[in-house]
Amino acid sequence: MKKIVVYSTQLLPTGGIESHLLEFCQKMSDKSVIIDLIVLNSRIPPATEELYRAKCRNVFLGQNKSSAERLIWLVSVALKLKSNQYDALYTNGQGESIGVLPKLLRIKGTWVHHHHTAGDKEDQATWGNQYVSTLKKADTVIACSNRNAMEMSAALSRTIDTIPCLSREIKVEPLPLAKNGKIKLGYYGRLIPEKGIDLLCKLSEEPALGDVEFHIWGKGEAYPFSYFENFPRVRYHGPFSGVTELKKVLSLLDGFLLLSVHPEGLPISLLEVMSAGTPWLATDRGGVPDIACDPVSTRVIPASSDYQQIKKSVELFAADLAAGKISKETQKRLYAEKFSAPAVVQRWKEALKLNLTPN
Repeated sequence: MKKIVVYSTQLLPTGGIESHLLEFCQKMSDKSVIIDLIVLNSRIPPATEELYRAKCRNVFLGQNKSSAERLIWLVSVALKLKSNQYDALYTNGQGESIGVLPKLLRIKGTWVHHHHTAGDKEDQATWGNQYVSTLKKADTVIACSNRNAMEMSAALSRTIDTIPCLSREIKVEPLPLAKNGKIKLGYYGRLIPEKGIDLLCKLSEEPALGDVEFHIWGKGEAYPFSYFENFPRVRYHGPFSGVTELKKVLSLLDGFLLLSVHPEGLPISLLEVMSAGTPWLATDRGGVPDIACDPVSTRVIPASSDYQQIKKSVELFAADLAAGKISKETQKRLYAEKFSAPAVVQRWKEALKLNLTPN
């Protein structure tokens, strides 16, 4: 029986890495692996907490506001676990606290740190001194994509490995084209300006996209329901949770848009969309080019594109969807081969050295 500690600096109510970490705990925990989970700053809802508790032996969720309180809490958790000797430590996120944990716990095996944002110069500018030390001291550092790994390797002068995030595999039966002939394009996830929310609203006002409905799911302080009232062709549905709701979202959409300037790692939403076979168009941030499998159903445009270039790309995407020119099978096949749980879990177990003969 192997024992591992999973540590995350933060978990929000929803988000890509939140989805990955839950899948990680659910898929990695089995008869041969015990997981103790520690989250420094948790804002997950009770239903999600119950899912973690169903799979992890111990779950510690911090909710302190100040850095000093969080550090005291982390030390208190480590004291509760001091009698354990762990076979591996998996740390996730970005923060000064990550390097503290290996000093507090008895880790006899490997320490794997998972960095899940872009790793480019813009991202590197946010790294504090202690976090840089973490990236240099961890036995293994995992990035989400090849591009991200190369950027980080050059900055840190060390090997950076690549393993995709775990994602929910979604199988849906798409709804037929609406009787009004509208193509339904949409986005779900965190509602922050960097994810292109304002851009989607602006596109909805274009006469050339009059045959397109724009659907948005998610939550963000900058985007209350009232924000979308000024955009008649935007359907704002609010947040959702769970696989059942996600299936409804993806069955409704003809295509997915991620017009992001955010320092993406490997967007979990695109992996979920890919598993369902839903065509997508996204900017080339972070690991997005890694999962584009054909230029028709998975379209990548430069994040530096100006508005007119983006508008033209969305127009062509919508026109090809309306004409039935886009197949769903290519990306479904690629997802099964490279990004599905059976493919990815084995790679994480190898990184954590959990496939060795049990003690």
